[in-house]
Amino acid sequence: MVLKGGHCSRDTRLSHEKLAGVGFCVLTPSRPGYDATPADLGETAPEAARTLAALLDQLNISRVSVIGISAAGPTALAFAALFPDRVGKLVLESAQAWPWTPGTQRLARLGFGEAQALTWAMARMLLQLAPRATLRLMLSQLSSLPIQQVMAELTPADQRFVEDMIRSQNSGQGGFMNDIQHILPDLQAVTAPTLVMFSPNDRAVSPKQARFLLAGLPNAETAEVQSTSHLLWIGPQAQQVWERRLAFLRS
Repeated sequence: MVLKGGHCSRDTRLSHEKLAGVGFCVLTPSRPGYDATPADLGETAPEAARTLAALLDQLNISRVSVIGISAAGPTALAFAALFPDRVGKLVLESAQAWPWTPGTQRLARLGFGEAQALTWAMARMLLQLAPRATLRLMLSQLSSLPIQQVMAELTPADQRFVEDMIRSQNSGQGGFMNDIQHILPDLQAVTAPTLVMFSPNDRAVSPKQARFLLAGLPNAETAEVQSTSHLLWIGPQAQQVWERRLAFLRS
């Protein structure tokens, strides 16, 4: 069960769907507030987790491994804490751990609350008019490295990945507004074997958050990836991310 991060719609592809090609059944639900899933089913991380459990019940799926990405980290952790018997493995990728600061929450409400459709329409228009400049602007928010270095390392495939991501993104009818209010459960209640994958160059989710998770989770191991940004799934290290995740899920 892949829980995509903030601003990810049903059309956003971050490469996890490729797990279906190596023997896994991949479920990618729209979290509460995204696409057609009502926001009030996940105003808190535990509520979102219970909604996911109800979905699994409806699909007659008793047990899953969970991949929680970025802003979906608290929901993935809440699911593992509330339903330990239903979780085989837990993978956290660039996962949010700390509460959002009041200042960040205010800015998020301005850009991604009621105005979110306009915000993303403008982003897509800029992408069409000035693709490199748009990528430069977005990646500068996702990387702590000099933006010249990040852009220099982008391959044509990486550029298409980010462009497709921007074209598909939508903050939903309350989806991202839910995300900025979610907080972690008691980490000691998460007993599933957990892989914490992160980049030391992530500007969007500080590497300190990954280390906080590693210190608090009772059964966690780390994979520090030398990615240039928050986006672990592009760049020279993308194959390393794929192989480490796959080996963990199969172990």
